[in-house]
Amino acid sequence: MRGIPVIVFARVVFALIVLATPAQAQWTRVAEVPSSDMFSLTANGDTIAAGLVSTIVISTNGGATWRQSATVAHSLNEISTILVHNGRLYAGTDRSGVFVSDNLGVSWTDYSQGLAGLGTFDIVELIVRGDSLYLATEGGDAWVRNLRSGAWTLFGSNTLQNFQAGNMTAIAAGGSRLFAAGGFNGTVFVRDPGQPDWSLSLLFNDRFAPGLAGLSAIWTGRRWVVGSNIGIFHSADGREPWTYVDFGIHPTLFVGFAMHGADLYASHGAGGGSLITLSHDDGITWQNLDTLFSVGVYQLAIHESTLYAGRVDGLWRRSIGNTAGVPRGEPRPGLAFAVAGSPLISDQVRFTFELPEAGPIAIEVFDVAGRRVGNAIRETRPAGHGEAGWDAGGLTAGVYLARITAAAGHATAHLVRTSGRR
Repeated sequence: MRGIPVIVFARVVFALIVLATPAQAQWTRVAEVPSSDMFSLTANGDTIAAGLVSTIVISTNGGATWRQSATVAHSLNEISTILVHNGRLYAGTDRSGVFVSDNLGVSWTDYSQGLAGLGTFDIVELIVRGDSLYLATEGGDAWVRNLRSGAWTLFGSNTLQNFQAGNMTAIAAGGSRLFAAGGFNGTVFVRDPGQPDWSLSLLFNDRFAPGLAGLSAIWTGRRWVVGSNIGIFHSADGREPWTYVDFGIHPTLFVGFAMHGADLYASHGAGGGSLITLSHDDGITWQNLDTLFSVGVYQLAIHESTLYAGRVDGLWRRSIGNTAGVPRGEPRPGLAFAVAGSPLISDQVRFTFELPEAGPIAIEVFDVAGRRVGNAIRETRPAGHGEAGWDAGGLTAGVYLARITAAAGHATAHLVRTSGRR
């Protein structure tokens, strides 16, 4: 499904054992729901909905009782995304388009008008922003439709096509900004109101990364967080600099996010099992909440103090009322990195940085082609403010990117050599 690469099982299982916690017993299966793949999951108010192959199971009373919808469409492989908005239930499917129900699944109506090429792509994700419905597709780019009238129209996909990102994996909204992930080159995209097309951002900041795919994204209200097949990336505005958090599961097949107040929950589903992790600071630092062996988790949703997981073996839930007591540690600033003074440099550069914790650091400088130039700085530094000098005398005139790598992740800064070695 969705172009996910083949897993190396031994490596995944090893990572899960290292991070193991004896918490699996805290989960209980929702008995009224079939114990089969729950590909999609959403919660809106007291309505919770989970998608199976061709039907949706729904609770309208916060999970007290459940019922199964009518068949959305025949010959489906999965209902890949669900959206509840203003009492309407939307379902995105594999190769059969979008369907809508005005009676929460009692009956369904086709909602695919205008989707050119229907039958050749999968609907990956549906979101609402304002009075418009947006969707991401695997193989068919991004689309938009007014919720009151009209049909679907292509949503400025030249940039997605140019970077081979028509195979989208996620779309999300935060404030007025739209965010998308697509392709397997570490590429993500942002788009603000009035912009005619998407703008490219690179998760590795200074270079493309073949094989790296953003699988899901969320705006926490303060930061963008992207779940990928190698871990989590976070950024203040959905563009560089991105900071990488590695959970040791390579590759991750599915990443689900759910917000509960200021807390962000994430599921990392892989072939050997899944991790459920929790961040109190918008994805900057994480702690392991649960380890689920031999269980794949597709998505998460939260209703009040109950966390739901759509899994390969049905719909499961656990209380998160006690996670407020999980130690948060002392508040600490994030990793910061900059060129001291002006980014216009001569022979000598002074870098400044703030480290959230003590440990080894590496500072490297790259040219616009992504090649490392000069000597790397590799030292062990205490937490807090630090500075380091670097010899730029061998550089030719041009634009360069400096990157610091530390225990807290990565941060980057640009510098410009105005004149130099010929």
